[in-house]
Amino acid sequence: MKKTAQNDVTGDWLHSKPNSEMFEKNFDLIFRKKKPSDDVSPHLNEYELNKSTGEVQKVDHGDTTNTQE
Repeated sequence: MKKTAQNDVTGDWLHSKPNSEMFEKNFDLIFRKKKPSDDVSPHLNEYELNKSTGEVQKVDHGDTTNTQE
């Protein structure tokens, strides 16, 4: 059976090393599935012009639970 190759400069054997704790942590941060955000983006809200006042108002369809304004 043939041995793994050796780096000519460093002399290290070319084989995979075990993953470090930092590698595992960063891998999870980069590739984990993103959780859906509870934050509602402003572009998802619907606005209309109040014809009597001339002001723009957010349309309330009664199905939102966000009470922040």
